[in-house]
Amino acid sequence: MSDGIAFTTLTRSADDAFARHLLPTGSYSAGTVTAPSLRTMNTDAAQPDMVRLGHLMERYADGDDSVFDQLYELMAPRLYRFCLRLTMRAAEAEDCFQETFLKLHRARGTYAGGSSALHWAFAIARSVYLSRLRYWRRRPEQLGYREDVCQHEADTRADRTSPEDQIAAAHMLDIVTIELRKMSEKNRTAYVLLKEENLSAKEAAMLLGTNTNVVKQRAHRACEQLRAALHAAGWREYGTSAG
Repeated sequence: MSDGIAFTTLTRSADDAFARHLLPTGSYSAGTVTAPSLRTMNTDAAQPDMVRLGHLMERYADGDDSVFDQLYELMAPRLYRFCLRLTMRAAEAEDCFQETFLKLHRARGTYAGGSSALHWAFAIARSVYLSRLRYWRRRPEQLGYREDVCQHEADTRADRTSPEDQIAAAHMLDIVTIELRKMSEKNRTAYVLLKEENLSAKEAAMLLGTNTNVVKQRAHRACEQLRAALHAAGWREYGTSAG
């Protein structure tokens, strides 16, 4: 893996039918996708899309390349958001996102029909992220904090809130982003899956290869860390929303 994986290198050996659908590195950002937020998804409203996504994935796994555009449209926003929460930096999230789709394409024949396509993609994304993390740990460098998740979250909501709300939200996101960055990958991932992606403890445990008690404990530790940081900053109301 080279420094700052180039998408053209990643896709050079991919099928042409797949490669022409994906975007160049940097063109799929939080400017076109709703960035991760503290509010949770409406799982009831999302359910029909998840069923449709499963059907599309089954067709794609069987070699039907014509469904890729629809598959991408349904999966990309939440998958990108998940990558952004894993990496906590936009540039890394884009690399993780692109590599995840490449691996999904290459492994599509192994997809088990009837299972959640999105959760399967999440598992691939986490594997990609951990591989990249191990790589960078062998080659440490200061990556900086430019264009991190907090900046993108603030930018995507700037036109939908009052100036006062924007200031308050930016302050809260600063704290949350710093704390998420501090905590272990295992705790952060459990928190994101349970509290932001609304997976059940059983679903998250299957994705992470552990049991429900461990997932709950990790998410609880993450919530307690966020609560403590926000409480110290004066955000008393966070105690009910994160638990």
